Amino acid sequence: MRVLSVSGQDIRLTGQKMKIERFDYDSLHSTPWHKHASGQLYWLSHGILVIETTSVQWTVTPGSLGWFPADVSHRAWVPAGVKGQSLYLEPASCSPFPAHPGVYGADAFVMAILERLCREGDLSSSAEYQSHLLKLLGFEIAGAPDLPLQLTLPVDRRARNVANQLLKNPACELDQTQLAQQWGLSVRSLSRLFTQQTGLSFSQWRQQAKVVTSLQWVLAGLPVSEVALRSGYSNVSAYIDVFRQRFGKTPGQLQNALIRTETRQKPSG
Repeated sequence: MRVLSVSGQDIRLTGQKMKIERFDYDSLHSTPWHKHASGQLYWLSHGILVIETTSVQWTVTPGSLGWFPADVSHRAWVPAGVKGQSLYLEPASCSPFPAHPGVYGADAFVMAILERLCREGDLSSSAEYQSHLLKLLGFEIAGAPDLPLQLTLPVDRRARNVANQLLKNPACELDQTQLAQQWGLSVRSLSRLFTQQTGLSFSQWRQQAKVVTSLQWVLAGLPVSEVALRSGYSNVSAYIDVFRQRFGKTPGQLQNALIRTETRQKPSG
């Protein structure tokens, strides 16, 4: 659970300041609940990062870009080793960015803006030019659709305990009645809480939790048959169908896309 390395640099933009931080976290590293006085952009060059707020969980992968406005409580954990960068922005610089946290697609244009902003030792770019880049980046992200990487969580403590149990063990064999009884709920109350607080029925949420949780194993390169079993699916074809419906790709296609993304992001030479 150790942090392999974290390094940062400060850059001042026309009276505002941003901080660039590069991180390299070992497998099973976790951070406790915390929040920042600044806005935070974060993206990965390798691995997978699970982010949780009080109401939502995201699974962040290479090719996606996460955003937190200032003062949003969150925590994170690393299923396997991860490398990436964070860009911290003072509140005055955050107005072009979304008002709520989210995870977005990072296309080549967005990544080029980030690369220019984070370029070390670049003294040729004026602070005004970099400030314009930052505003452009905010508008690009604000106009981008959310990726299907989030899972809404119930806020009721008992229902949240059920959700946490299923996220930790998606292959759990307990049925809805047994889970409700374990956490002091009736089946009807558990169903009502999930529908009201997540927008999904309990069975729909449980299915989505299985497939979202399975991302960590898909992106670790495990065989799809093993991922299906770990995720609570005895039928591999059924798992692949649900995965495709959620993410628009089969697990194998996503693995191949990840390999291409990480290859592109490797420094040359």
